[in-house]
Amino acid sequence: MSAFSDLPISHKLMAAFAAVVAVIFVSGAIIYDRLRVTEEAKNWRVHTTDVLDTLEMAVAAMLDQETSLRGYLISGDEIFLEPYRRGGDNFSAAIRKLRAQTSDNPVQQDRLDELNKLATTWRMETAEREIALMTNPATRGEARALEGSTSRAAMDAIRTKASEFEKLERDLLAKRDAAQKQAYVTAYMATLLGAGASLIIAVLMGILLTRAIATPITRMTGAMAALAKGDTSIDVPEIGRRDEIGAMADAVNVFKNGNIERQKTQVELAHVSRVATMGQLTASIAHEVNQPISAVLTNADAALNWLGANPPNLNKARESLEHIVTDSQRAGEIVHRIRAMVRKAPVPRSRLDFNEAVLDVVAIVRSEAVRHGISLQTQLAEDLPQIEGERIQLQQVLLNLILNAIDAMTSLEEGSRALQISTERDVAGDVSVAVRDTGPGLDSASAERVFDAFYTTKSHGLGMGLAICRSIIAAHGGRLWVTVNKPRGAVFQFTLTSHRD
Repeated sequence: MSAFSDLPISHKLMAAFAAVVAVIFVSGAIIYDRLRVTEEAKNWRVHTTDVLDTLEMAVAAMLDQETSLRGYLISGDEIFLEPYRRGGDNFSAAIRKLRAQTSDNPVQQDRLDELNKLATTWRMETAEREIALMTNPATRGEARALEGSTSRAAMDAIRTKASEFEKLERDLLAKRDAAQKQAYVTAYMATLLGAGASLIIAVLMGILLTRAIATPITRMTGAMAALAKGDTSIDVPEIGRRDEIGAMADAVNVFKNGNIERQKTQVELAHVSRVATMGQLTASIAHEVNQPISAVLTNADAALNWLGANPPNLNKARESLEHIVTDSQRAGEIVHRIRAMVRKAPVPRSRLDFNEAVLDVVAIVRSEAVRHGISLQTQLAEDLPQIEGERIQLQQVLLNLILNAIDAMTSLEEGSRALQISTERDVAGDVSVAVRDTGPGLDSASAERVFDAFYTTKSHGLGMGLAICRSIIAAHGGRLWVTVNKPRGAVFQFTLTSHRD
């Protein structure tokens, strides 16, 4: 089976075709030969039947002669001599025809010679002598006496010889009939065996071709479909084969290795993008962290004052210490969010409430929005279904879109600056997210190109942010696109498939 599997597909198909053709050719040759034998036997049967018919004509002619001669001898009427002579002519004609019909059979030719000789002897020595004696009334008694003794013996000898000739022809007829029947049976069996062999070979070749071609291609298609979905853990089947399927497997394996490398590159690029993004937020992060730290210092100073009072105000001191704990936790949460956003390795996918992810990102960027005079609002749907995905990657997408919107509105010299993040449940039951700004917007030429790698409308940008965002959303089974906001600005929207039990 392995040797057959290693053959090129064209050779496999040629082998299957050749096997079927060989069976058809052999069975066809046998059938043709037997049909030829059947046709030949049929022709010989017709020939033998013709010989028997001619022999019957010869015997009938002799019988006419004998009957006519006997009538002449009894009645003496010469009217009987006419059928006698006509019978002799018919007999001679029948003998000539029999010679022609049996020219390939020396034994029958000898018998015809003997039969003709007996008939000639009877005609010359008996019949003609009796006719001559009948012409004289005085010798008619002698003629009748000759008929009774000699003529009958001669006619019996003629009939015996004719019977021998007929028996031989009938034996030949029986043999040829048996040969015809045998040839027919052989042709019939060859047809059945040929059809059966063709069917068996077709089934066997179908099984072999299915195992050698169809099944591997099906497995290969499944592997390619899994790779297309980003599953690089799947093993590529049929590696090591030396036919076209093996070549296909090698190509798919190269595609798999390329996917692995691309995924690694995408992780690196995503990490670089996150680090660059967090770098842009340095001032906002510092302000966001500085607020709880300043509050901690203020509350710590207040607690010392309350404890240093005479008498110490323990309730006020406890209240200040509680504020210190709250502000410390707030600072820790901010640092935790930042550390999570700049992590290099993606976290495993899990079920999450996307509204919570939105609020975490808003907490990071709110100070940046306020610093640029931008009104940041959220409109989050309460019936939003949970999704399954990588929280950090999805937050990176949202953070990138928000920072792009802030950057776009910063260039405005007049007019309101408003940024809205909204979530809703679409008609398909999935999560739909929109980031709306009132910036200058995008022209029709840039609306789709902004998602191309290395394309940017910023003087300081790399052009990788939106390309990475689109790939992240696509990996989560969603779609990211941009439309025009009314009266001005842009709306970046993406969808996420909801988790279904």
